[in-house]
Amino acid sequence: MKHQLKNLSVYQAGKTADELKAALGIEEEMMKLSSNENVYGPSPQVKVALKDAMNDPHEYPDSYGKALKTAIAAKYDVKEEAILLGAGLDEVIMMLSRAILKHGDEILTSENTFVQYQHHAIIEGCSIITAPLVNGKFDLTALAGKLTDKTALVWLCNPNNPTGHYFSSEELSAFLDQTGDVPVVLDEAYAEYVTAEDYPDSFALCDTYPNLIILRTFSKAYGLASLRVGYAISSDQWTDMWHRVKLPFNVTTLSLRAAEAALRDQQYLKSIRDRNAVERRRYFASPISAHLLPSQTNFVLVKTDEGKALNDHLLKFGIIARPTPAGIRITIGTAEQNTTVIKALEDYFASKKKG
Repeated sequence: MKHQLKNLSVYQAGKTADELKAALGIEEEMMKLSSNENVYGPSPQVKVALKDAMNDPHEYPDSYGKALKTAIAAKYDVKEEAILLGAGLDEVIMMLSRAILKHGDEILTSENTFVQYQHHAIIEGCSIITAPLVNGKFDLTALAGKLTDKTALVWLCNPNNPTGHYFSSEELSAFLDQTGDVPVVLDEAYAEYVTAEDYPDSFALCDTYPNLIILRTFSKAYGLASLRVGYAISSDQWTDMWHRVKLPFNVTTLSLRAAEAALRDQQYLKSIRDRNAVERRRYFASPISAHLLPSQTNFVLVKTDEGKALNDHLLKFGIIARPTPAGIRITIGTAEQNTTVIKALEDYFASKKKG
């Protein structure tokens, strides 16, 4: 065993509703708002595509993913050859780490961001350099100040998970101007939920910054979390390296067909973004808004120094949230679910005032 694995924590996925009901002895239905899933589900076209794809389960999938890559390339006006498909962004992050990092390198990222960046750096025997978040978003000025000749890879998350805040196009360009040839991975897993006008058009930056690698996923707004499809897009310089570490047939036929169908139905995606934006505004128009970090995603981050107490309180309302070092993360659900969550949070903070 690699010595760096001995103290490596295993990723803890959020518990299912059935698991929590059994553990807590609860019979009532619970709301799973811990994993930032699309509570409305995927486009109806996805279900049709999945049914059709069931005709060929005996055949291996297209290892290259031609049809899906062609569709992604057309949508974002990028080269098909510059797209790497993975079984979710988790696999893409693993592949990039394996391809780029070597023992003794340093990665640069932020505190309180997606844990898999650091997880795979540890596996590859790398050191981790971080800068604090500012109001829930990456402090790109502070990160730029930590760039050294040992920096082998930079991880950015925009909007950030688990806090939900974002940095602007101007901030991103100013940072990239200082990175030279250091690979910068920009994780935009929640980009489809963003409504802010100054959010970066990252694909337009690839030609200017060939060190930029952009990540997107079908797990969030497209509603395909269980089918595991994510992808990276960058300049041509990474293509050969990617395919040297990519596993063959890593994305199934069912997943490829579902992603193709989801990508075609942009009208449905817009409806998901619009519904989420309406419900997100409800949180920030409510009395509990002072306890929330800004968000451009399908979740809110509740600031608290008493995470266990708040989490236990939410469970009493049948709400499964996600405790994090930064606070309690709660997926923005349906209108009915959000009414329950907002009421539970109002009750909790009102009781704290009285106490």
